[in-house]
Amino acid sequence: MDRRFWHLVVQFALKDFKIRYTHSVLGYAWSVLHPLVFSIVYYFVCKTFLHFDAANFPGYLLLGMMLWAFFSEGSGNGIGSLLARSSVISKVPLQREAIVYAAILNALITLAINLVILGVLLTLAGERVIGWSLATLPVTLLELILLTTGIALLLAPLHVRYHDVGYLWSVLLQIGFWMTPIIYVDKTIPARLQWMIVYNPMTRIITQGREAIVYQTFSDPKAMLHTFLIAGTVMLFGSWVFRRMQPRLVEYL
Repeated sequence: MDRRFWHLVVQFALKDFKIRYTHSVLGYAWSVLHPLVFSIVYYFVCKTFLHFDAANFPGYLLLGMMLWAFFSEGSGNGIGSLLARSSVISKVPLQREAIVYAAILNALITLAINLVILGVLLTLAGERVIGWSLATLPVTLLELILLTTGIALLLAPLHVRYHDVGYLWSVLLQIGFWMTPIIYVDKTIPARLQWMIVYNPMTRIITQGREAIVYQTFSDPKAMLHTFLIAGTVMLFGSWVFRRMQPRLVEYL
């Protein structure tokens, strides 16, 4: 992939990011307000009615919401990106992966803004933000990006052929949200359901992110390697499926 390919990815992503907030009064602030408002609601429910208890629960909750928001937005928009730009695909010769990558980059811009805001909020709350554990954060973010991109590449061409794929994925995202310890503490999961942590890469990624940012501790290197291998495998498989189906995409549009 040459420089022109990545230039196209960046231009698509920036255009989509600007269009999203063009006619909004609050503009780009919505990229921060959306996870923040939902985190406040979940925090109120969890602390008032469910009594979930975790050290620095506001940071625990907000970071989990931000990382899941990237996964949900990136994979969902990536899966629907080919249909959204069907006019471009059918008329302009280009590497179609660029369209999927642009959707992921668009979500990544929002995540970057949210992480900066999170750092400011934690600092204002008197929490230590800068520490050696942040050195593991790039690996965690890379795992998240690989996993999200791999799923988008895998399902985007299938969604062009079978539109049910997009609807099915939105349902799976709703199920996955509640099967991942985002608004609750993983210690509350019964022993018979602990497999949700063991086999759920998003649980591992969110846990690693919390350890790096919220709790300033180092994640288990073996666990991080295992998660990286899972995310990398999903990425490679998704890329392979996309390349196999790419020549026939125009037929299904």
